[in-house]
Amino acid sequence: MNKTLFRINSKSVGIYFLTIIPIWVLAFFFLMIFQVDETSHLSVYKVQNLINLLWFGIMAGIIWGTIFKLAKSLRNQIPTYLFTIIVSLLVNVSSAYLLVYCMYHMGDFFPIDNFPATFPQLLSLYQSKLFYAILAYFFIVGGLIEIFHEIDRKLGKGILVKFLLGRYYKPKEEKRIFLFMDLKSSTYYAEKLGHFKYSRLIQDCFKDISDAVRINHAQIYQYVGDEVVLTWKINDGIENLRCLQVFYDFLDILEKKKEYYQKTYGMIPIFKAGVHSGKVMVAEVGELKSEIAYHGDAINTASRIQGLCNSYKSRLLISGDLLAELKKKKKEVDVYTSLGEVLLTGKKIPTELYSCLVK
Repeated sequence: MNKTLFRINSKSVGIYFLTIIPIWVLAFFFLMIFQVDETSHLSVYKVQNLINLLWFGIMAGIIWGTIFKLAKSLRNQIPTYLFTIIVSLLVNVSSAYLLVYCMYHMGDFFPIDNFPATFPQLLSLYQSKLFYAILAYFFIVGGLIEIFHEIDRKLGKGILVKFLLGRYYKPKEEKRIFLFMDLKSSTYYAEKLGHFKYSRLIQDCFKDISDAVRINHAQIYQYVGDEVVLTWKINDGIENLRCLQVFYDFLDILEKKKEYYQKTYGMIPIFKAGVHSGKVMVAEVGELKSEIAYHGDAINTASRIQGLCNSYKSRLLISGDLLAELKKKKKEVDVYTSLGEVLLTGKKIPTELYSCLVK
């Protein structure tokens, strides 16, 4: 799992920089066009300066992206608004100063007209209109990237782009897998721990599920109390049995952190899950508050299946429909037991259920 997580994180970092760098190249290009220092000899019409512009844009993307990544991990440790603002200011100011400093030291490789050749000239540049323009650009572009990044994280990875492109403005049919997972005996623990400590428990659990979600390419559809709903497009969820493996990976994480949970909350959280596949309609809903929602029998069935885990004393239940899809793709589930056909609440046609072994 650690090797898989490393590959996922490496891929994620690569995609992150491939997204950030072109933005900074474009921003640097406009900076050179609309420079505020009219006496400067920098010219985008010179081929050499255009090449330099590309390299400096790449440098700006790497510098800002690296500092932002490091600062984000620090900011998560102290999640206060004032600290967030201070860190954001430091990210953009330090990035601007570091970029100009790198440009100064790399002048032999990427010569720019009228750029400082000595350290005193470099110090003078830090007080010039050109540097203030660079600094302003770092605040504008960096701020926009941060805002976009946070909105995308809040909505779910890739959801913001779908909103902007209007992908689901008109309902579309998709075949998907849904996994409903919630905390066993949640009412008992809520009363025992109290609402504050119980809320912290749920926060910790949903934080710990993040690695399992990333590794198995799941999309978090929503959190509802102590329940989390994951979804995949049918082929993505079947690949490497991700729709089941995500639950096993999460249990492994909880097992590794059982001492922490026992010490902090006096209990080790136990989760149960139900998984089903089928066709749903996907649509953007809401006017004052919009979100991408799934409608259809498949999502309701998955929820009903999860609700039967206690009745069948099972940690993981899957539908016959999903098992058939797995077999169709020649994906074999290790150990499962047939529970027969069950008439779920609100349905007229019985659903075949299977219980998967959880160690």
